[in-house]
This record gives sequence, structure tokens and C-alpha cells, in this order.
Amino acid sequence: MKKLAGILIFFSLAAGLFADVLSETVATVNLIKPQMITSRQVQNEINAYNEQLKKSGLPPQKITKKQMLDNMISSILILQAAERDGITVSGAEMQRVIDTQMKSVENQLHRKLSLDQFKKIVENQTGTSWDQYVKNLKEQMIKQTYITKKKAKLFKEIKEPTEQDIENKYQDNITKLVSPEYIRLSMIYISTVNKSASEKAAIKKRLEEVYKKIKNGVLSFNDAVLKYSSDDAVKYRDGDIGYIRRDDRNTRARLGDTFFNEIFNLKVNDISDVLESNTGYQIVKVTEKMAPKVLGLNDPVAPGKTMTVHDYLKAGIFQERQQKALQEALKEVVSELKKEAEITIF
Repeated sequence: MKKLAGILIFFSLAAGLFADVLSETVATVNLIKPQMITSRQVQNEINAYNEQLKKSGLPPQKITKKQMLDNMISSILILQAAERDGITVSGAEMQRVIDTQMKSVENQLHRKLSLDQFKKIVENQTGTSWDQYVKNLKEQMIKQTYITKKKAKLFKEIKEPTEQDIENKYQDNITKLVSPEYIRLSMIYISTVNKSASEKAAIKKRLEEVYKKIKNGVLSFNDAVLKYSSDDAVKYRDGDIGYIRRDDRNTRARLGDTFFNEIFNLKVNDISDVLESNTGYQIVKVTEKMAPKVLGLNDPVAPGKTMTVHDYLKAGIFQERQQKALQEALKEVVSELKKEAEITIF
């Protein structure tokens, strides 16, 4: 995935280029129309590239002005070639990609998101506005579409992984294919977001009374979920929020260290007293607990998932081969376009 991320970063580099009259022109590119690149634009792209690496948790990489300029020239050439050849992407295609990205984030956070919530996450992670993000994404998709159509033969020649390929990949990575500790939770939850101190105290007191009723057998846990929980997304499935992995840093940060440690200290079928997280008060029931283990080829990659380690490795090997083909196709396309275009570097 890291290699693919690198390609995607490349495809977004030259988004929104425009002539800066206050900055020195360092290059002009003309395939179907003249376009200038200024020294300030190059530096801005280097800064944006380094910032994106930082936000993605990737180690810093030194990229020279010459390397960035070459990337920007390549990006302009592909965009102009796509425009010349009538390559575009539809709104429906854009929406499918955005929906897939949103679903991926929801899976990581173990909760549904509104579009506004997803937009805020994207803006925080990318450091750009939502409109700029969508513009960059569209340009990225256009470039990938152009390259894959132009060099379709390279992609058709990609071979499916054999069983031996998969077995070799498994043996090479067996020490990394470890499932961490998992728990599955159901909870009675009342949010305290934007509540005053007195409102929070009242919520806690209400849940303490609910806990006493559960403990004394007056009220079942499932009935209490339906009657008191404010989380409509899960209250109608007995408060089940799914699996949480011990090394899930996003969930730990969202809920808080104290709450996170408390729920992992519970045993199966334990019902906690009232716990406080960063977002509210909860009464938690552990319905399942799974110890860490080395995964076998036929094990699911995560609890509740249908994809097995075998499927995951097969897809990964094929993706690596796609990545190699994409890099070769990119190299060939840029080389061909440079021969057609007028490019001046000052």
C-alpha cells in the first residue's frame, strides 16, 4: 500500500498550478497549450509534499527542486494529453471513489459518519479544503485513467498469483501476520458532548441508577440499551459496537486511555459499572474476547471479516504487480509526451 500511496501523492502534486507573476518562471510546458511553472510553485509543492508525508505518519523524504519540477512537468503533460484525448471522469465515478474512502474511514473508526464529519476528517488529514481535495482527486483519477488506457497492454499482461506465490509470501511475512487482542462490546451510551457540568452529573446519576437495576436483576442489559442508550446506530442491535483491537490508536485517542484500558480489563459477559470516555458515559458488556495469535492462511484477517489471510496476500501480490505495471506505464507515457511537447527549463 505504501508504494501505491507514493504514486497517488505524485498524481496530486501539480494540482491547481497557476502563473505567479511575483515569482521567477523556471519552466514552460506546451502540449496543447502553454503553461508556466514558477519557483514559488515548486517550493509550495515541496512543502505540501512534506506536510502530507507528516500527516500520513510516513518518514520524511528529501526531494530536490529538480525532482519536484520534473514531477510537475510530467503531471501537466498527462493532464493536457488527457484533455486532448477527451479523457474525463463522471460525477458518478467520483462519488463511488468518495463513498469507498468514506466507508474505509468508518471501518477504522467503528462508527458511521455523516458527510460533514467525513469532510472534516479529510481536511484535517490532507491540510486542504474539501473543494481542493475533490479537485485533486478528480485530476488524479483522470491521470490514472489516461495511463491505464494508453498502456492497456501492460496491465492485461499482469499474471494472477499462483498458490506457490501466496505460500512464499506467507512464509516471508509470517511474523507480521499476528492478530492482536480483540474484544467485542455492547454498551448503554449517553453522549456528554457539549453538555454542561451539571448536565454531565445528571447523566452519570441516571446511568448509575440503571446499573443498579441491572445488577439487582430488575432490568436486563438489552432492555436497558433500548430504553436509555442515545446511540441510535447500535441500540436496536442490543448495543453491539463490534470488535475493538488492543492496538487501535484511533479508537484509544477518541475514547481516552482510561476508558480504553478499563474495557480491556473486563472478562467475557462482565458488565461494567458506569464508565466515562471522552465522549460520554457508558455501561459496557464484553460479549467476546480473542487472545493474540499468529494467523494461518485460512484465518480471517480480522474477526467478523470474510477475507482470509490467503485472500489478503493474493490481493496484495496482484496489487504489487499492478503497481510495477503502473510505474512502467507512467515512465513510458511521460517519455512519449515529452517528445511531443515543447518544454523549456530556465
